Amino acid sequence: MKKTFFKNLFRDIKKTLSRFLSIVIIIAVGVAFYAGVRATSPDMKMSGDSYFSKNNLMDFKLISTLGLTKDDLAEVKKQSGVTNAEGSYSIDAVIEKDKKQLVLNINALPYENGINSIRMIKGRRPENSNEAVVEDKFLKENKLNLGDSVVLKSGNDTKIEDNLKNTEFKIVGTAVSPLYVSAQRQLSSVGNGSVRGFVYILPEVFKSEVYTEIYVRTDGTESINSLLDNQGYNNKIESIKSSLKNLGISRNEIRYAEVLKTGTDKLNEAEEKLNSSKKEAEEKFADGYKQLNDAKDKLTKGWSELKKNEALFNQKMADGKKQIEDGKKQILSGENEINSKKKDIENGKLQLAEGKKQIDEGAAKLTAGKIQAAGSISSAIAEQVANAKKLADTNPLNPVYAYQYNAMNQLYEKDIKGKDFDSMYSSLKADNALENIKAYFDIEGLKNNFDKSASDISNGRLQLANNEKKLQDGEVQLNNGIAQLDSSKKKIADAEVQLNKGRAEGLSKLESGRKKLEDGQKEIDTNTEKLKSEEEKANAKIKDAEDEIQENRDKLNDIKKPDWYVLGRSENVGYETYRQDSDRIDNIGKAFPLIFFLVAALVSLTTMTRMVQEKRIEIGTFKALGYSRASIVAHYLIYSLSASIIGSLIGISIGFRLFPPLIMNAYGSLYAIADNLTPFNTGIALQASLVAVLFTAIAAVAATLDELREVPASLMRPKPPKSGKKILLERINFIWKRLSFTKKVTARNIFRYKQRLIMTVVGIAACTGLMITGFGLKEGIIGATEAQFNKIYRYDMQGTLNKSINEADKNDVKQKALKDSNVKSILFTYSKNASAKGKNSKSQDAYVIVPENNAEFNSYINLNTKDQELKLQDDGVILSEKLSKLLNKKVGDTLEITLNDKIVEAKISGVTEHYIQHYIYMSQTYYHKITGSNITYNSFYGLLKSLSEEDESNTSSALKAISGVNSVGFKNNVHVDYNKSIDSVNTVVLVLIVSAGVLAFVVIYNLTNINISERRRELATIKLLGFYDHELAAYIYRENMILTVIGSIAGIVAGILLNKFILVTAETNVIKFLEKISPIYFIYSVLLTILFSVIVNLAMYKRFDKIDMIESLKSAE
Repeated sequence: MKKTFFKNLFRDIKKTLSRFLSIVIIIAVGVAFYAGVRATSPDMKMSGDSYFSKNNLMDFKLISTLGLTKDDLAEVKKQSGVTNAEGSYSIDAVIEKDKKQLVLNINALPYENGINSIRMIKGRRPENSNEAVVEDKFLKENKLNLGDSVVLKSGNDTKIEDNLKNTEFKIVGTAVSPLYVSAQRQLSSVGNGSVRGFVYILPEVFKSEVYTEIYVRTDGTESINSLLDNQGYNNKIESIKSSLKNLGISRNEIRYAEVLKTGTDKLNEAEEKLNSSKKEAEEKFADGYKQLNDAKDKLTKGWSELKKNEALFNQKMADGKKQIEDGKKQILSGENEINSKKKDIENGKLQLAEGKKQIDEGAAKLTAGKIQAAGSISSAIAEQVANAKKLADTNPLNPVYAYQYNAMNQLYEKDIKGKDFDSMYSSLKADNALENIKAYFDIEGLKNNFDKSASDISNGRLQLANNEKKLQDGEVQLNNGIAQLDSSKKKIADAEVQLNKGRAEGLSKLESGRKKLEDGQKEIDTNTEKLKSEEEKANAKIKDAEDEIQENRDKLNDIKKPDWYVLGRSENVGYETYRQDSDRIDNIGKAFPLIFFLVAALVSLTTMTRMVQEKRIEIGTFKALGYSRASIVAHYLIYSLSASIIGSLIGISIGFRLFPPLIMNAYGSLYAIADNLTPFNTGIALQASLVAVLFTAIAAVAATLDELREVPASLMRPKPPKSGKKILLERINFIWKRLSFTKKVTARNIFRYKQRLIMTVVGIAACTGLMITGFGLKEGIIGATEAQFNKIYRYDMQGTLNKSINEADKNDVKQKALKDSNVKSILFTYSKNASAKGKNSKSQDAYVIVPENNAEFNSYINLNTKDQELKLQDDGVILSEKLSKLLNKKVGDTLEITLNDKIVEAKISGVTEHYIQHYIYMSQTYYHKITGSNITYNSFYGLLKSLSEEDESNTSSALKAISGVNSVGFKNNVHVDYNKSIDSVNTVVLVLIVSAGVLAFVVIYNLTNINISERRRELATIKLLGFYDHELAAYIYRENMILTVIGSIAGIVAGILLNKFILVTAETNVIKFLEKISPIYFIYSVLLTILFSVIVNLAMYKRFDKIDMIESLKSAE
């Protein structure tokens, strides 16, 4: 009997293979989708936790506003529950690539197995101070290669050399880091504020004397999956977090005292050095001025000496000129004298010629004997001497006349005057006296009146010849005098040349001396100006140094006690966004797959129920043959179990292998999680399988037991059809009578099989609704982001200010910011993290925003409800919509806000549309009213004229150069990061939509298959009546299409309701989705459903051809 039982079971499976397979497929689709999507979030969290654990992600990151010392690190290690703590360094810097500045986080390389250890992808770890490891994704995106060098710059007005020993690094490897798993990074205070990647270098490259952060690992957290059991993880570290916060209180005091003492000591040392330098400068300048004064004295003496030499030169020149002029006069006088003497000589020549004539005449007279008496000789001689004297007196410059006169006068006075001429003559003859007379007397002396003989006359002529020779000698002397005069002229000319030369040389020397003195004066003037300039510069530097010292003293006095921050993993952007995205997938996986699975289970239940009902004759036969109720139930239970178990196994196998990797890979572009783990999730697998098996098993058992209530004779005959009833359409006569026969039959058949009508409409409506929900989820996520960044956030940029900024500095920041040609306006705000709580609700973290000007605020943040714009009032706060919902608060209620460690109560005056994060907006007046404190603005919003990347970068650089501005970020950059996350969600949504489409296809196929199987006799009868195959197909297709349209319309309503449910379920604490579905998505969903119905109809066409009319009509017998 058992053999027959199982043989019949296998025979049933074979005969109803299409139905069996349809159950398997629909169960497989439902289980695959449910198990796969439900397993995705745990797999993501397991993959993330595995990566974080392997790379030893910190549990806490400690930051102090005054830095952390080695003593701080030692004290942290002593805390209970702390297993390890490591100090580290980090700064932000930029590199230039393709004329753009890319911002990078520069970190100290952690130990190989230390906290936050990196995982190498390519290359090796840095070994030298000029080597670096960069983010693998950053290397690929910016087309860099191993071996390339990057030059780091500060990105602001500071020098990066103040922080790093090297600025150029060779890329020796790429890596991923647990600190940077997300593409979304925190804002930076350098460059354009958007961090593009990370770099790791050796710790010793940093110049800082203190750590910028300390990373902490705690005891007992290794065994907790912080992503899967976030609450348990937070509970585990809560006590350690409190301990570290308490440590911060004591360490802050110590650090504050150290900074003050160190700063004071350095300032005192700087002041001493400055005073020493000031003294040295004063001595140096005093010495310089002394040297200048000495040089001035020397120059004054030089000028005095120059004037003296110039006067002496002028005197000498005047004397020399005078001497030359005198010489010229003497020469001129000599020339006149020579000219006169020349004339005298000419006269002497004439006189000599006359003497010759007289001698000749005397000779003639002597010859004639007519010589006078001797007495007349004496008188004649006397007369000649007188004539000679006259000539000598009238020609004083002619020496000849003077010589003649002197000679004649001497002879006359000595030898002739008073003597007897005859006796003298005798004596002269004896003593050659006549020859002496001839030698001294001119022609005139020859005119003697004594008689001589011819020989005496001859002697006279000889004497005349001698006198002529003497005259010639005088002429020679005259010529010599002329030559001497010419020589004197030459000497005078040479002297004049020498004088001019001496004048030129003297003037040149004087000019040279004057130039040297002038150059010396210029040099003194230049050096004086230079010395004064240097003195002014030195004094300016000293003044600047004094001001800087004083400024630093003021800053030191203004230094407040440091803030000690204990940041957990949730404050790490990458970790937290990964956790939120995995939670979002988890929320989607809880709702959407469940509806999906219920639809599949419902259809499989229907299929199984209808199958059992079709087998009533077989059941009656088994019962008549003596099979027990349990055996008969077991037959169909095993059938359903076989189909559901096979479908579950296939679904689990496909679901775990398809959906988690597909969805996780979609997030791969956002998160640098090294390995995606997709383990077999037994809990989800059993959950999905049990539900699928139970649905089909319960359906089989219930349907079988329902049939077994009848006796075998009744079961062995077909169930009589229910009596026909008029349908609603028949009662509308003017429509009904206009319908053709086939249309009337179609209308009756649709409403005749109410169970089939309901199941078909419900199944199709569910599938259409799931597709609409998928589209709605996509639009809800994208729409929320677009509404947040385009409608609500109207500002273009936001920035933070230094904590120490005062009112004057704030105004200075605004004035300088508005000078940038791209900045339209600036609005200062106060922004602070806070927490809000209702009386019966959990506390929620939120941002408190207080603007400087209430009237201008809506130009930057659009506060509104869906119906009207909201304005900040002085009597309450405006909450973001999601926060209001979580706190279960509405307008007019009161909530508690924990702000600056102080709990205050605030009245809610409005609830604004908001989709991302929680915000509490209030006016400056209301802030002061509830807190009693004044505002110190620490942030700002800005509107820009141009949003191009280049203009934004230039504006960022300009604003960061302003003293008091800490960081600048742009809405566009944040929007892009959110869109990247949305792109991954789009992939998930696409999976949901495609899966819903597949389910719709399977459901329509299954229901159509049941419809044809149930109506074989009816179809055979119609075929026997002569209907062609296409007419027969149209008979069924018409019903299917009508039911599809009805189901699709119902699916629109179901989709709207389901979409609201899914959106609410899929939302995280800090995200609100937009409840909106565009009409086009309704059209897409309906058209896709109709398309699947058409495809199923075409696939079923062969079934009509295979209907055996004889067998079908005999089947009831």
